Amino acid sequence: MFDLEKSIAGWRKQMLAAGIKIPVPLEELEIHLREEIERQIKSGLDEQRAFEISAQRIGQPKMLKKEFKKSERTFMKRTLIILIGIFAVLFGPAVFLPALAKHRQIEAWNSEVVIPMVVGIIITLIGVSTAIYGFKKRKA
Repeated sequence: MFDLEKSIAGWRKQMLAAGIKIPVPLEELEIHLREEIERQIKSGLDEQRAFEISAQRIGQPKMLKKEFKKSERTFMKRTLIILIGIFAVLFGPAVFLPALAKHRQIEAWNSEVVIPMVVGIIITLIGVSTAIYGFKKRKA
């Protein structure tokens, strides 16, 4: 006789064996599996057939692992973009503030003052725009 809980436990073991070891996604997948089984049973299927169809709809373990890896890479890229932007926001003023201080000392606009100020301001603006881009990408 078919044991639904045993079958779900076996499905879970397949997911673990395929490399989906992070608890939250695995729990979420199991919740979706159980909801789909419930829908299939309400439509008139027996537990065994409902489980088979539901497991098939959720997807194969290897395919799901690939999708999770894509998601992890995307998250890492976005985080890296944000960190680069923050670094540039901090580094830019470190370039133009000393030039501004030098301008106050010599009270003149020469290449020793203007070039570092322009470069520092550009780095800061690039950093701000990069960080904003990274944060907006995260929300999407």
